[in-house]
Amino acid sequence: MLGLEEILRRLDRNEQEFVRLREDMNAGFKRHDEELAKLTEDMNRGFMLVERHISALRARWGLMAEEAFRQSIRG
Repeated sequence: MLGLEEILRRLDRNEQEFVRLREDMNAGFKRHDEELAKLTEDMNRGFMLVERHISALRARWGLMAEEAFRQSIRG
């Protein structure tokens, strides 16, 4: 049979392990949140880049269409 002292030692070890596991879990969530923030920032930068390209194309084709329209009216 285990003595009371041995039981208490094992409980202390279990408590230390639980504390370590909780710290690891909290660190994991923190890393997860940081990574998610970086991915969100990258995604937003990508959306802004796509929007700029679309706006540039829209401006270019809009001007070209306007010029073609003007030429067709003149001619």
